Amino acid sequence: MTQHEIQQATEKAKAAFPKFADWEYDNGADEDFFGFSLWGEFSPDPDPEDLSPKVFFITLDTYKDEWSGHLTIGRHSYLWTSADFGDAHLIDTEPCETIEDAITSLKTEMTNLFRAFSAI
Repeated sequence: MTQHEIQQATEKAKAAFPKFADWEYDNGADEDFFGFSLWGEFSPDPDPEDLSPKVFFITLDTYKDEWSGHLTIGRHSYLWTSADFGDAHLIDTEPCETIEDAITSLKTEMTNLFRAFSAI
């Protein structure tokens, strides 16, 4: 992606997920990513004395001409995300045509998950 496209994608992600911070990206396919990947992190109750804080990540990435959204814990989404390494996928969207569609789909899936938890 061009720098302008990266900036636009980052602005859209930040606006959609304002409580997530420290946004980073990787701009190319390699051993960890299929293509462009953008992620931000959120720690619900940061405690400087907690040796293993719970950190959630929103990742928006591309594969070919499609976008996907992911909610993970421990690390951002990448090819080797695994509970065996202390990180795990909580939600993955179906492939979408645009970043906006991936954001909408991820927010819908997150709402459904949190609704299910709050009904317990």
